[in-house]
Amino acid sequence: MNNEHVETAAERALNDYRNEVRALPPEGRNLTEIERCVQELLNARGRELMTEMMKAADTNAPEVEIDGAQWGNRRVKPGEYTTVFGAVSLERSTYQRAGRGRIAVPMELRLGIVEGRYTPRMARILSLATAMMTDEDAERFLGEVGTAAASKSTIHRVPRVLAARHELNRTVIESAVREQDAIPQDATTIQVALDGVMVPQDGEHAKPRGRKTESPDPPRHEQRYGPIGRGGPAANDGHEGCAWHEASVGTLAFFDAEGRRLKTTYLARMPEPLKATLVGALRQEVLAVLDERPELNIVFASDGALHHWSVLKEIRSDLPAEHTGHIMFLVDAFHVAEYIQNAANAVEGKDTPSARVLAATWRETVKERDGGADTVLRSMRARLPGVASETRTAELETAIGYIDNQNEQGRMKYAEAKRRNYPIGTGVTEAAAKTVVGVRMKRAGARFEQHGGQTVMLFRTAVLSGRFDALHRELAATYTKSVKEAA
Repeated sequence: MNNEHVETAAERALNDYRNEVRALPPEGRNLTEIERCVQELLNARGRELMTEMMKAADTNAPEVEIDGAQWGNRRVKPGEYTTVFGAVSLERSTYQRAGRGRIAVPMELRLGIVEGRYTPRMARILSLATAMMTDEDAERFLGEVGTAAASKSTIHRVPRVLAARHELNRTVIESAVREQDAIPQDATTIQVALDGVMVPQDGEHAKPRGRKTESPDPPRHEQRYGPIGRGGPAANDGHEGCAWHEASVGTLAFFDAEGRRLKTTYLARMPEPLKATLVGALRQEVLAVLDERPELNIVFASDGALHHWSVLKEIRSDLPAEHTGHIMFLVDAFHVAEYIQNAANAVEGKDTPSARVLAATWRETVKERDGGADTVLRSMRARLPGVASETRTAELETAIGYIDNQNEQGRMKYAEAKRRNYPIGTGVTEAAAKTVVGVRMKRAGARFEQHGGQTVMLFRTAVLSGRFDALHRELAATYTKSVKEAA
């Protein structure tokens, strides 16, 4: 048996270039150019190896069994695939079922080729790029890196197709991803919170982007999976020039007994009525955690939005009977602090030293004393008759109304919460709005249709939650099938 290695074209080119560089004088070596050339040569070798490995997953059997179904009518046809090393072309077997025109490619099903073209790692890199940067930036960055290079149209298209596939299998995939996400061992408390965030979104009066044609083809993900993510507010708000709509973010943050945040699960959805999908996902996250750790304490937190509190109360009512942890509802202390400052400004004058002192005193009273909100409300009301103008009186009455309402609802027990080392602010959720949407989506000239925005949110929240690997494992599993050579 002859095991002598035959040098490939890429290996020969790499060796030739190495000899060429060795012959250069020290002062004649341009390291930037050398690295670029070596990368290109290594990519060529990578393509050779990927072609070899992919062919090894093929079959030449007359018939195959795919997930228990018989396929025959074997043909050999060329195919092109995009790998991190570049495009590779190879011949592979295709099969059909009797009387049906659809074909199956065993090699693709065994390897989990994404959308009949992209290797799983290439698809993963493209979705990560979408989570982190614009299509144009990603094209430049990957081109500079020299690996997984792709055009901006590919970077735009592939993650959206992946996200459409996720959306159609969302319940199953989200459940599987949650099961793989470990709860911190030292966690004693979870904070459950949600918030709204404005996103730049195409509306019914926005001019379509892309190729200028009277009858453009549907986007690739719609051709493959049908309409996804239609019916958002931008499609039918009836407001000409309304380019912003409210999306939603939710967080499930884990804290230890000392009040240190250990990790956070991030959720985000594009605008939709009553934030329904995000609310459902947040509820499932809470129930999944409590199913494993029923002893965890829960802090439900938000600002003053009535719908948010209604949602949190509904989640509270759905908690399992086995839950043994302590429960609190807390309005964000920083929102309260803003109302307190406004009230102090109304009493003492805006931005005056006395207003700052009074606000600081009221804030400390609210946060440090049991019944502190009652004390501050009495102080505010006592000052109402002495306020200088109707405008300032209205400002003070607004602050009193907000604080009184939250206090009556039992959401201002900050002193107790601090003794328990609970979080008293929704900074994690506010930061989520900025990190998920603000940093990535509120760029100059940016605007997102429903599914495009959700694609960014899907992969970006997966990255921030430490779930990106699990998400891609589950997505990859939807592209693989059991293929056996028929007996």
